[in-house]
Amino acid sequence: MTVRSDILTQLSTNLATHTNVKLSTELPWETGDNPLYLQNMKTVYVDEEQIEVEQLYRTLDQSNVNSTVTTVNAYLSVDAKNQLSDITTVVSNILLARNAISSTTNSASDYETDTEGDVITYTFEYNFTTI
Repeated sequence: MTVRSDILTQLSTNLATHTNVKLSTELPWETGDNPLYLQNMKTVYVDEEQIEVEQLYRTLDQSNVNSTVTTVNAYLSVDAKNQLSDITTVVSNILLARNAISSTTNSASDYETDTEGDVITYTFEYNFTTI
């Protein structure tokens, strides 16, 4: 299983009670100039994993100890005029999907919002560090 698929599985569980929000297994590709999450509002899209490996230190036997940071972004767009009544709970449940990834030295999730016209886009970022 990949980090992305584990997050999708956890999001499916976390968002099951929120019937006004859907979860897509598609990547958030762009059609024309608009990403899918702007065209299909109230749908969560999870992007591909971005992996960064960094050498922490070199051991006496010349081996490397590496730190691997895996980052996954998710997106949700909603109508700013007709905000979801349970958006705070939806955001919390999306952030909590990070708990699906175990065996990490550090896991974190955060989000930011961007308002353009009458659309609010939530961009979630999950970071997982392993050694």
